Amino acid sequence: MRLELKWPWLRLVVGCVGVCLAWTAGADVRTVETVATYLDGRQERRTYSVPQKGRTATLTIPVAEVGVGVKTFDVMPSFATARKGESGYFLTPDGILGRFHETNGALTVSEGRNYMPFYGMKTPRDTFCMIAKGMGWRYMTRVEARDGAYRMSQRYNLGGDAPYEDFVLEFTFLPADAGYPQMARVYRDWQLARGAVQPIRARMDKWPEVGAAATNVEIRIRQAWKPVPSPVPYQTKYNEPPVHAAVTFDRCGDIVRELKRQGVNHAEICLVGWNKGGHDGAYPQLFPVEPALGGEGKMREFIALSNAEGFQTVCHTCFYSAYTIADDFDEEYLLKERDGSLQRSHMDWGGGRPFRTCPQRAYERYVRKNMQIMKDLGFHGLHYHDVYSILPPRICYDPRHPCSPADSLKWYARQMEVTRELVGGTQSEGPFDGFAGNLDFCMYGYFYQLDKGYLAKMPMADRHVPLFQLVYHGIILSNPFTGTLNYPRKEPHKRLKFIEFGGRPLFVWYANFLSNSGNWMGKDKEDLTCATDDELRAGVAAIKRGYDEFEQLSDLQFEFMDDHRLLTDDVSLTAYSDGTRVVVNHGDRRFAFEGQSVPAGEWRRFPKAER
Repeated sequence: MRLELKWPWLRLVVGCVGVCLAWTAGADVRTVETVATYLDGRQERRTYSVPQKGRTATLTIPVAEVGVGVKTFDVMPSFATARKGESGYFLTPDGILGRFHETNGALTVSEGRNYMPFYGMKTPRDTFCMIAKGMGWRYMTRVEARDGAYRMSQRYNLGGDAPYEDFVLEFTFLPADAGYPQMARVYRDWQLARGAVQPIRARMDKWPEVGAAATNVEIRIRQAWKPVPSPVPYQTKYNEPPVHAAVTFDRCGDIVRELKRQGVNHAEICLVGWNKGGHDGAYPQLFPVEPALGGEGKMREFIALSNAEGFQTVCHTCFYSAYTIADDFDEEYLLKERDGSLQRSHMDWGGGRPFRTCPQRAYERYVRKNMQIMKDLGFHGLHYHDVYSILPPRICYDPRHPCSPADSLKWYARQMEVTRELVGGTQSEGPFDGFAGNLDFCMYGYFYQLDKGYLAKMPMADRHVPLFQLVYHGIILSNPFTGTLNYPRKEPHKRLKFIEFGGRPLFVWYANFLSNSGNWMGKDKEDLTCATDDELRAGVAAIKRGYDEFEQLSDLQFEFMDDHRLLTDDVSLTAYSDGTRVVVNHGDRRFAFEGQSVPAGEWRRFPKAER
């Protein structure tokens, strides 16, 4: 039942009638309020009664009911509320959990971090999660506290466009003793049941590369780059800045031989910045292979060496951005705004000013051709497509290749399907859920550096929980945070958080390549460099520490993460579908668990508990 209620007295009368009708049908009725704010500033409010059948209540709003001309569309469930001091918490799509302790405040998860169309809430009255099964890619998740009253809601930023599909919001209500692991299970079960994703075990028969990657560490070697931010936004062959060649193909061979010498016997090696102009040098153009690194002949020699040593060998490409220096730069294949202007990124990278390519045109013009070349060069494993999954799917207003967010995802999916078929697997930068069915490894699950006190900048937040991992561990491999990259060289608390969140180790040579202070992967002292043999050996030694630790846990990459909770304020427990528990002690005192001691600053693995 869905009722539009415009007058206060009518809302009361019809609301009571709706409750009575629902009672006679054996269902509860809940209400959801919407506010449509039009481009001209006027607002329209509606209240929908949503029957609950069993444990679910579904709100459907057809496209025609919203139409064109709406700037923002707010959706506010009446039951997604709490009062300051009440027990419970809210859970956002990027894994932020917050209890109800603020009088006034707001936490907004922008579209850029609204990684999955999902949120949850636990109050003394309800424990529930929401899945946006329609219109999942154009809203922000909001939590507000006003005079001690909390409300969780969604704001769709339509900008006057008609919705690209019906709004469908499904609320699942759980038992009072359920928590965020059970909320995550609802979402995981839905994804699996509808065939949107498959567990690693189910995929590895067809693509053995993903099974091998699950027990391998990932090692990225950034070989060459031009200055970033670029001093030349519109580059040509006459004004192009010089390329800094940090790791030639011969030097890559030295790294592989040192890995073997130190006992890193299996890993996946990903070459970054091997292409024309180095990293972000001239995308979407890749060839010729950067001459300063040794050119294509030396590249082929390295691939053959790495494969012969037993490593999976892949590379990094980017068909998301285009630079004017590319030989075939053409505005026709770029994303357009409503007014026909070009969409660009927020910063000038190695190739200058990056403009975003339309995913349809990227598939048609570049991906199939170039992925066949990757196969012919000898690459196999989880090929890296830069950017794609760290940003929400884009909109293209070009009438020659228009794309809604849903259309964009279809074209991205085709790109990644081709990649899997030709080289064995895919990886990309982030955890956006629309890519989940075609993503094997996520470079970072959350875009947080994990510096101590980072949550203090969000007063509404209390802690980070492994929401992405509770949904996708055993399905998508992940390094949990930007801050856990190169973790053996970082602060001890980042190592512990990496273990707690069930990560697959990610190491990057020359992670910090920006000329300014904008490096998001860590500090200079945490980087892996190889300008000298001593630096190279020390970098490999750091990898070996992570490799050895991962050897004790890598089998768990095939398992679902079924539970996560705090045993104390400083001790966490992560449980997997085979019954294994991993206890991580973040505190400064030993912790006793099942007759064993977990030292301060360490972790221990425990087998399935006997009943």
